[in-house]
Amino acid sequence: MIIDFRIRPPFKSFMGLKIVKNWQNVVPATPRDVRPTGFERRPVPSVDQADIDLMVREMDEAGVTHGVIMGRQTGSPVYGDTDNADVYELTQKYPGRFFGFAGISPHSPTALEEIEHCVKDWGFRGIAVDPGWCAPAIYGNDPKMEPILDLCRQLDIPVSITMSVYGGPDLSYTDPSALVPMLRRWNKVRFVFAHGCWPKVQEAVGVALLCGNVYLSPDAYFYVRSMPMHEAYAAAANSFLKYRFLFASSYPIRGFAQCLENWHERGLEHEALKNSLYDNAAELLGL
Repeated sequence: MIIDFRIRPPFKSFMGLKIVKNWQNVVPATPRDVRPTGFERRPVPSVDQADIDLMVREMDEAGVTHGVIMGRQTGSPVYGDTDNADVYELTQKYPGRFFGFAGISPHSPTALEEIEHCVKDWGFRGIAVDPGWCAPAIYGNDPKMEPILDLCRQLDIPVSITMSVYGGPDLSYTDPSALVPMLRRWNKVRFVFAHGCWPKVQEAVGVALLCGNVYLSPDAYFYVRSMPMHEAYAAAANSFLKYRFLFASSYPIRGFAQCLENWHERGLEHEALKNSLYDNAAELLGL
């Protein structure tokens, strides 16, 4: 069995996300126009056709048995928002296939109510926050995160924070070092750094070594062939991060089968590979 820890499906409000629109029917004019994370990308029919049922068939063909659907609420017309009701609808349409992470904006005055509703009424397994894409952008350790993290501690759910080269107005939003006091204060909350804080890879690995409640999910910044610094992720996953490293396609960036092919080629040892593909995510999701 395989759990994909980050999927943005071609479904309802997700179609308005910048990430989905960016990868639909992508035909670069020249090789120079290929996005860095699109290096060697093969076409993904379910993305191009915006077909959720086809996406599920592609998951089956690749052997991906479960997926985490990451909601997004930023309040930004550039990056977009999703409706958590759409996430819930998919968990009901495909029972046992998908697990919901509620998109939450720290700016929202109803953030706490939304989290409680999604977790207690709809069975969501965690929340997803995109601080650098919020309008206005904030850092992952902004004071507005405090009541959110306190509630997540009470509910015993993980928090996914998007941090990467594109995750904010400048690269300071990618550096996890400043989050250490927050991570230590909320040491009962498990944090997933989606996109693995690339290019601040050494910092991400160091923070994960320091804070045992941090999981890394570098997705495209690990599986894309020749992505600089992917070796540091592999070294950590083969050692102290063996139980806190997560496979994710970050669909629609790439199709499931190609992601898995690439993931198997990144130097993970047998146990680390097995853990990353299922065991670590299953533990985090409480399966």
